[in-house]
Amino acid sequence: MYNVNTYNGTYQLEFRGCFQTFDEAMEEFQKAEKEYMESFEYEVGTTEYNHELENFIFNSRIDKK
Repeated sequence: MYNVNTYNGTYQLEFRGCFQTFDEAMEEFQKAEKEYMESFEYEVGTTEYNHELENFIFNSRIDKK
C-alpha cells in the first residue's frame, strides 16, 4: 500500500489516496503535479515555474505502508 500526499500551495499536505501499487501511486502523484502546475500562468522553464515545481516536489511524498 502506498499513500500519496501532495503539496497544495498552503504549506500543508493534501491526502490524495491509498494505492495498491507504486505505479498507481505515481500516476496519482503526476496527476496532482499537473493540476498544481496548471494553476499558475508561468511559462515552462522560467524561474517562477521552476520554483513552484520545486516546492511541489520537495513537499509532496509517496509513503509505503
